[in-house]
This record gives sequence, C-alpha cells and structure tokens, in this order.
Amino acid sequence: MGDGSIPWGSLFGLLFMTMGPVRAMSVFSRIEERDEDANKRALATRSVGLVAIAFAVALMLGDQMLARWGVGIPSLIMAAGIVLTVLSLHAMIGSQATAPHVLNAEKIRAADLAFPGLFPPIAVALPIIFSAAVPGTGNKLLIFGLGMVVLAINWLAMRYAKTIIGAIGPTPLQLLGAVFGVLQTALGIEFILDAYRML
Repeated sequence: MGDGSIPWGSLFGLLFMTMGPVRAMSVFSRIEERDEDANKRALATRSVGLVAIAFAVALMLGDQMLARWGVGIPSLIMAAGIVLTVLSLHAMIGSQATAPHVLNAEKIRAADLAFPGLFPPIAVALPIIFSAAVPGTGNKLLIFGLGMVVLAINWLAMRYAKTIIGAIGPTPLQLLGAVFGVLQTALGIEFILDAYRML
C-alpha cells in the first residue's frame, strides 16, 4: 500500500476469511427446521444489518479515534495479529462439536450472533488499518462497498444454510474451516512481524 493504492484482492480475501460465510453457515444450518422459516430470515437480516452498521462505524471513525488516542498503525496491526493468532489457535484446538438440536430463531438475539461471531475483533481492525494507511473518502467508500459484498454473501449463506449443507454435506465446510484456521494463524503471525518491522 505504499503507492497509495489498496490491494483490493487481498482486502477482499482478508474480509472473506475473517468475517465471511463459513462460520455463519455452520450456525444457521442449526436454526429452525427449514430455510424458508420467516423468523430465521428475519434473524439473518437483523444480524447482517448490525454487522453492516458496526463495519461502517469502524471504517468512518476508527482512524480518527486512533489519532485522538495517539495509537500508531504498527500498534494496531500488532494488536490485530495477536488477537487473530489467539482466536485462530483457540478455534483449531477447541472442540469442533456442534449441538445436535434445532435452535429456535425467536430465542436468539441478532447481536449475540453478530458480535463477535460474524464480526470478530480482527474484522473490526481491518477497515481501520486499510483506511488509515490509504486515507480519503473515496477509498473509505470503496472499502465499505467491498465489506457489503462480503456481507451480502454472508446473508445468502445464512438464508440457505440448510440447503447448501444438504447439497454438499458438512465435510467441505469443516475442511474449509480448518484451512481458514491455519491461514488465519499464519496471517496473525505475519501481522505481528510486519508491525515489528514498522516500529
């Protein structure tokens, strides 16, 4: 990003990996008996809406808060790397078992799904890092648009989770989750190393 441009492919990959549909699909495949359930559809919409608002707030205000608090970009990148490494290791080492019973959408709060499940701390840090490194309203709007593309994919995955998993089976999703876990751990370590070199 030293030339003033954003590596859009890399940013999309980071957003997709850290706040994409893999975990959301796994959770929503256990909610209600049918994808067509109205309460399930409303829950997916509310959850994605909350994440969209949080993403916009992080993007628009994050760099200003960094400047006000005197926090440098290297410190933020290192903090993001530490959090990502710890969370990824915890997810890989922890139990991968899922509850066998069907969950009632009416008894689940959208905020409980959105934070930190759909919008973990590392996903909060990414728009702040990119917008601070390459400032400008135009770039912020483009980053926001990219985030909304990921959230649109999330919404579709949540809405049709049972159908998708019924068609492909749970194994591909588990394998993808494992691959993402390893990649996120490596990414977290890379963030820490990059931040150290920037100090």
